[in-house]
Amino acid sequence: MHDNRRYVKLALICLAGLLPLASTQGARAEIVTSQTDQGVLAIAADGTPYVAYTIGRQLYVATRAHPDRWQARRLGGLPGGRVLLAGIAVSERPRRSVSVLAEDEQGAWVVLARGNRIETLARAGAKSSFGPAGLTLDRRQRPAVAYAVHRESGRTSLRLITFDAAGRRQARTITREGFPSSVFPPGAAPVLVRGRLHVVETFTEAAMSGAIDWGPKAGGDWEGQFLFASVGSSPLGLVGAVFLSSTLWSAWTLVSPGAESQDISVSLTSSAATQETSSLTHGIFVAIANGGQEPEVGAYDWVDVSGDWRAYAAIVIAGRGAARWQLDGRLAGYAIGRGGSRQVLLSRESGLEWFRAPAPGLPGIEITMGPVDAGGTVTGTVVGATSGTVDIYHEIPHAPRELVATSPVAADGSFHASGLASDPANLYRAVYVEPRTGIPFGFLPGVPAGVGLGGPSPLLSSSPDA
Repeated sequence: MHDNRRYVKLALICLAGLLPLASTQGARAEIVTSQTDQGVLAIAADGTPYVAYTIGRQLYVATRAHPDRWQARRLGGLPGGRVLLAGIAVSERPRRSVSVLAEDEQGAWVVLARGNRIETLARAGAKSSFGPAGLTLDRRQRPAVAYAVHRESGRTSLRLITFDAAGRRQARTITREGFPSSVFPPGAAPVLVRGRLHVVETFTEAAMSGAIDWGPKAGGDWEGQFLFASVGSSPLGLVGAVFLSSTLWSAWTLVSPGAESQDISVSLTSSAATQETSSLTHGIFVAIANGGQEPEVGAYDWVDVSGDWRAYAAIVIAGRGAARWQLDGRLAGYAIGRGGSRQVLLSRESGLEWFRAPAPGLPGIEITMGPVDAGGTVTGTVVGATSGTVDIYHEIPHAPRELVATSPVAADGSFHASGLASDPANLYRAVYVEPRTGIPFGFLPGVPAGVGLGGPSPLLSSSPDA
């Protein structure tokens, strides 16, 4: 198997990771597909989940027809085989349709699939490429796509594509004259703000990196407001944004110069009066969803098992960190339905697995576990559980992990397991499958996430209007 650390690197240049991860035996997961581990998730108005994924150059959309039964439909071929799925949206007007946004990993093309039609929106010219694009629906439930052109000189151009009632494409240029200049291709996320489309753009300059909210002005022009600015860190990769009440929230992965793994974090920015940016967790940003008063952010984190092999954990965080959950697997998608149900798409060893938690949210489960003692025994607690079992896995480099112990959960939530190797070089993960939802909650030593953890650390406030 290839070096799985490459997925973190790809995520930082606009690519979601594509990692096979181990699955808990007996979990009530619904396998969407076992043929790939890259996917994106969206929810229709009635709660029906849709998952888009690729197999080679072929693009598919699967929907849940019945419990434990998913039906896939092939949409067609893409221009190339190195694909990043950048977004998915389900429209209800004039009838239900699914739009899927896909990009070339190296920024050579941007493609939108609408219904049974795959349309190439843009191809990069000589000495230019596209940054991470974004997809949303406008107030008429039509797809809107934003992306930035990045030239070899560092000059950029931000663009927004929408569609009229007849399905004809309408392209608008938001920024001109190369502003903002950027070392890396900027990320872009369209978002509906009070019925009008805005675009959040991130960029990296030698002197300053930042994020800008671009909104329409009377007469067809655009104006920008800085959301975030930094002289020491750079927002890279996928960008996400939601508008809740009077606040625009945006999230991305933040990387320090010459970053090692500890210098990569997920940031959340609020456009409220304080315009505070908070560091939520170490890891890679995946999704942002409407959590009501505040957004919920999905990401994935990792621990090095060896020099070229990593174990991954999914992270979900409410708002600025009041509650957070660690799940077993790499997060591929996270979405919140109209009634408040949460849906999770995990990449695990069996492929893409789907889970649903009814409103009001994810179960309040948190696992803690101490180190293995000299006698080969480990103890821990499943906060929020009074029964069930905990599986202990040994994470093994370049091989499927090994189930080494199963322990019942006592009435006080405690568990213990024996017969483990006391070698500190061994990495053990605890997994508890919540019986109501089948969601596999996890504890991976070195990944600091759980319901009981405190809030985030503030970074800085944004600059004045651009």
